[in-house]
Order: sequence, then C-alpha cells, then structure tokens
Amino acid sequence: FSLLIVKWRCERPRRLTKVWIFDALKQCISAGFQHLCNVVIAAVARSEGGEGDEECGWYMISFTIDALLGTTLSLIILKYGLEPAAKQIGYRALAVSGDYGQPDNINIKWWGIQLTSWVIINVLARIVCGAVVYGAHDLIYPLVKWTSSLFKGHGVEFLLLSMVGTPVFLNIIQLIIQDTCLKKQEQIPREATREREAVAYQDLCNQDKLPLIRVPDSDGKFIASGPQFIGRVNGSSPSENGRL
Repeated sequence: FSLLIVKWRCERPRRLTKVWIFDALKQCISAGFQHLCNVVIAAVARSEGGEGDEECGWYMISFTIDALLGTTLSLIILKYGLEPAAKQIGYRALAVSGDYGQPDNINIKWWGIQLTSWVIINVLARIVCGAVVYGAHDLIYPLVKWTSSLFKGHGVEFLLLSMVGTPVFLNIIQLIIQDTCLKKQEQIPREATREREAVAYQDLCNQDKLPLIRVPDSDGKFIASGPQFIGRVNGSSPSENGRL
C-alpha cells in the first residue's frame, strides 16, 4: 500500500486524493481475492501428490504463475474485452477504468461497479491459472520438489520466502503495472502543453540559462558561447541588445 502512495505522489498529473483512494481500494480488495485463489490453487495442486513439506513450494510456484499469467490475462480482459464492449453499448460506468465521474462528481456507484467487475475478472483469470497448474501438475512437480529440497531442514526460512518474500517482490511489480492500467489516463490538452513550454522557456530567458552554443567569428574561430554572444555580434555589449 505504501508503494501506491509513493507512486501517486510522484505521478504527473497527480490524481485527486479521493480518486486515488478509490483506485487503491480497488487493488487492495482484489488482492485479497487473489490471495484466496492462490491458497486454493496451491492446496489443490498439493493434494495431487507429494511430500508434506511441499505446500510452500506449490504456493510459491502458483503465486509466480498468478503474477505473470493471471495479471496479464486480467488486463487483457479489461482493456480488450470489457472496456470496448462497454463503449460499444454506451455503458459509461465501465467504459473507462478509473473514471468515476471526476472531477465534477465522484460517483461511488461507478466505483462499486468497476470494483465488482475487476474482482470477477481476477477470479476468472485465477481459475485459468489454476487450470494451468492442475493440468501441468506433472511438469511443475519436479520444480516444486527441487525448490523444497533446497530448504530441507529450514522450514521457517522456506515459509518466509514462499509466503512473504516472493509475494512481496512480485506484488511490487504487479501493483505498479495494475495501478498504471487501472487509473484513468489523463490527457493534457495540446494548448496547455504548449503554454507550459512557453512559460518554461521564458523563465530560462529571464535567468540567462539558455542552452550554450559555440559561434565562430569572421576568421572561423570559436570565440564565444551562450546568449551573451548575441550582443557582441554587432560589436555591442549584451546590455545594449537586451536578453533573448
């Protein structure tokens, strides 16, 4: 959650506080459902056979598959399935992820609809991940067994790695990607962009911080650089010609 705060504070343009809270809650609630799905997948895979200390290995492998395959499937369904369909039928609540009617009005109902749809999408994607783990059980099991053997006699360390270390690392990447895709993509008007560039350029001129250039004299030698040279081209001082 703290990662989302840092990302929000650094983004430009920054989302409204209420909008960011809704976006963050959407991720936190869906992450809880993802965790439950991963536990179920690991338990089902473990029940297919193996030693008693391999459940942590199954959880770590299933979580990795979830982070890679599950997240990709969820975003594909959202961006190339749900949103285009909502735009096609004119259903605004699902047409743009992260759009809750701001900035004029925050529509909590829209957020609830988007939250529900995102949770359903995540559960469907995790069902696919579970099917992959179940179907490829015999192929994945040697990897699980090898991973578990590395921590033979170190059950606590293996538990921390599989239940804390791996999820935290993968969640950092997952949260950054999901937050970028789930938030409303704000478009800065071209006129506003040009106005900002003009203001920034004027500030540079006022501070005599224009980009330095090297200019040759009549003999072809580089004798000056920067905006101060402008005044000397005509044989006068910069003050006589003014600033750029």
